[in-house]
Amino acid sequence: MDEINIIEKLLAIFFSLCIFGYALILKRKAQSWVTPGVIFSVFWFLFTFFPLAVMFKIPANPWAVLFIAACVFMFGLPGLVSGLRAPLLINSQNKKDSLDHYSGKFLTLTFFALQVITVFCILLNLAIQGFSPADFITDLFGTANRYLALRYSGEVQPNVFAQLGVLLNYTGVCIGGLILSSKHRTMQKLAILVLSFVPAALHMIVYADKGTLFLCASLFYGGIIISRLRTGDTALTNAATNKILIISLLILTPVLISSFLARGIDSSDTNEVKDKLIYYLSSYAFGHLYAFSDWFSNYNFDSSWQDYYHDGNLTLGFSTFMAIFRALGDVTPVPDGYYDEYFQYKEILQTNIYTIYRGLIQDFGMVGALIYMAITGAVFNFAYVNILSNRSPAISVAIYICMAGYIYTSFIISIMVWNSIFALFITLSAVLTLNKRFQEKRRITNR
Repeated sequence: MDEINIIEKLLAIFFSLCIFGYALILKRKAQSWVTPGVIFSVFWFLFTFFPLAVMFKIPANPWAVLFIAACVFMFGLPGLVSGLRAPLLINSQNKKDSLDHYSGKFLTLTFFALQVITVFCILLNLAIQGFSPADFITDLFGTANRYLALRYSGEVQPNVFAQLGVLLNYTGVCIGGLILSSKHRTMQKLAILVLSFVPAALHMIVYADKGTLFLCASLFYGGIIISRLRTGDTALTNAATNKILIISLLILTPVLISSFLARGIDSSDTNEVKDKLIYYLSSYAFGHLYAFSDWFSNYNFDSSWQDYYHDGNLTLGFSTFMAIFRALGDVTPVPDGYYDEYFQYKEILQTNIYTIYRGLIQDFGMVGALIYMAITGAVFNFAYVNILSNRSPAISVAIYICMAGYIYTSFIISIMVWNSIFALFITLSAVLTLNKRFQEKRRITNR
């Protein structure tokens, strides 16, 4: 696999384009861009096509891309065979009652309270670890690098504030996405947008934790989609959302670069900084596909860039539902990054991110992985239908927003390796249920 096979690379790109074609078929069937199957298909088209096209000179196994396409097909199959236009019609009839569903004071006050408390939790966690806010002001990169060293050495002191900060941040950012479109003043929108990502930005800069920021972005966007869907807007994006995206990129790009600098890049050498930034960005944005492709080749064809460990027996859900296994007492040791095998292609990229599909194959085999994708697709499709059909949905909204996180993390690993997604579902469902009751009381009072 030292040299690229042009035919194989073009075949892999063709399979990626087939994923986008499937998204168009699902969209036409459902008359909506925001069905679970469409969003998942668009996501995996982007996360296969761009790695293949931008890093064209890196070898890729087309059959690995075909397997991803098969998983995408199974995930979207429940939406393809079910009728989704009738729920859309019901939603359009209910939308007059849904226009102010997320505009009440309860959600707004809850959002601001959660995000402020989250910032305090971050500061308290830093104090427990022996750092003060002044350390990050006077020597941001040096202090962040020392904290990162504590993480890698396993010397970070566990505490309730660190865990609570993560949970409240995820809950708050979901609510931020829900209430954003209900605000009409520019300053209100800007305040919600900024405060939604302040805790995640601190996680990125202070903890060198990029995953939290992007996961928060996906949850935030899930909230935006719900708020627009409840008013009859089934577009995946629009002018207002594009404006928010541009502003977010302008704000968060320097934060992302700062996170990479905090990993120990020597900022005194401009060329080294540039090369390292390109290396880190390429590894994070494109490495997943090539790592899974190489692992897939080793697993199925015993032909790969490097060797990997394969358990002779299926792990029956451990790699996919690790948080549940841990809660039930399973103490099987797992490396800090879940896989201690790092795929590396020359000096271009390096990663231990192998996508959700490696874990699924390890757990259930290739056929079982396809069945799992169909089941999860059915669950999220049911939630989507319930959101459209129900006048005041709560739990199904929480499921849909959690789906946004599920889809985002699928290029990394299963989101259910962390217990935070289960806690988020519970807290978000509780907040939305309370909001539903407040809204019903307000509606009765107005009448």
